[in-house]
Amino acid sequence: MGRLDGKVAIITGGARGMGEAESRLFAKEGAKVVITDVLEKEGAAVAREICDAGGEAMFMAHDVTNEERWQEVIDAAVAAHGKVDILVNNAGLGLLKTAEETRTDQWDRIMNVNAKGVFFGCKYIVPAMRRAGGGSIVNISSMYGLIGAPAAAAYQAAKGASKMLAKSCAVDYAQYNIRVN
Repeated sequence: MGRLDGKVAIITGGARGMGEAESRLFAKEGAKVVITDVLEKEGAAVAREICDAGGEAMFMAHDVTNEERWQEVIDAAVAAHGKVDILVNNAGLGLLKTAEETRTDQWDRIMNVNAKGVFFGCKYIVPAMRRAGGGSIVNISSMYGLIGAPAAAAYQAAKGASKMLAKSCAVDYAQYNIRVN
């Protein structure tokens, strides 16, 4: 019996790194995992390996900066499993540059993935979680969302935004039994 038996989790950026580890752990603990990523081949392989090991997983191609795709992913998860209990906003990019070195297009890309993508996840998952009677949203941040460090201006700004969004959503959605960390 796993700690997540009967739970349905969407994990963004689940094709490799932390997202892959989270997907495998959640499945091992009994969750039905919906893995999303822009890395389609890698994400599909992770889902297949989870299923081969006796877990339950599906993969969906998903660019977290695409607002319309968020609703499609959530609708597909609900259609497949009846609900969504957990969202892990894990997808993210790094950039090791000072503010002076960062081009505007680089800033926009980091902010779009690491902050706006998290915002879209929070915005679109809440109605599904309210219908399910509650849930849990986890915004993966970084210690660099809290402290200064050299050569990481856009990354730090985006991770700080993700952290503060979690605090705001925690206050707004606690009344619906939705926990946000």
